[in-house]
Amino acid sequence: MPAICMEGSKMREKLADRLVPALLAIGAALTAIDVVWTFTVAPLVQGARLSEPAIIAGQVVTTKLLLSQKIFYLHVPVAVASFAAMVVAAFFAARFLATKDRAHDRASRTAMQVTLVFIIATMISGDVWTRFEWGVWWVWEPRLTTYFILMLLVIGYFILRNALDDPERSARFGAVFCIIAFIDAPISFFITRLVPSSVHPVVFRTDSGLPPAMLIPFLLGLFGMCMIAFALYRYALRVNTAADEVEELKERLEELDASAQRAAADEALERLQAQAAALVAADPAADLVADPATDRAADSATDPAAHAGDVPLTPSKED
Repeated sequence: MPAICMEGSKMREKLADRLVPALLAIGAALTAIDVVWTFTVAPLVQGARLSEPAIIAGQVVTTKLLLSQKIFYLHVPVAVASFAAMVVAAFFAARFLATKDRAHDRASRTAMQVTLVFIIATMISGDVWTRFEWGVWWVWEPRLTTYFILMLLVIGYFILRNALDDPERSARFGAVFCIIAFIDAPISFFITRLVPSSVHPVVFRTDSGLPPAMLIPFLLGLFGMCMIAFALYRYALRVNTAADEVEELKERLEELDASAQRAAADEALERLQAQAAALVAADPAADLVADPATDRAADSATDPAAHAGDVPLTPSKED
């Protein structure tokens, strides 16, 4: 039964990899249509009332036409894709903690990489809208603050993983931190509904009443960006899988090299021991026992300086 499940999982992964190029192309096309439609067909949003009417394109306009609102056709799909990638990362992190399967950790790490890419894109597009809409680059309002905290948590996830040398501890601590960071995602999404004083607009609501000229490009951008996110996830997962396989091969080669070195050292030690035993067996036992008198005579003969002060034993004339 487990073998059948593994085969089914591999078949699904192969099918997903085959669909990746098509999904990436379709997602890019839908996003391009979204951008073109937004700036050519989608109407401008009515803003604050003007002090006096103005004639624009042959029409009398009494309120400001907010061009900055068009950023939301791209900003919101990117933000939704970042939340979706964060959900995938937390899901596989929980599965890794339950099964200790490194494949789930790799999937969670890859989803966090995609999450960081889309979070950065969301922050950039959101800051551009804030500058045009509110006249400043940043406002410490609830939605922006909670999303900024989410970005810091995702960055901290990668700092934590790179700070740990042990792969097992890095994977385990990273999975726990990923789940903790995910808690901020729903808070950031629903904060505009939980805090009525938030100046950030509520995008997804039941009474939005978007006309087709605005709703269609928004949905095209939303689906297109999610397809791009999935395609990037599959490409990154393939790269990370290959990188992990290379690291495993390097570790195996290092282990084999260390084993070969140990075997060579043991063989050389055995040869030295055998040579020493052969030398000991070849020498006679008499040569191993030294004669003290012979040794002294040999020393006297070889070291005449040691007896330079001795009195000669030849008889004198008085004797």
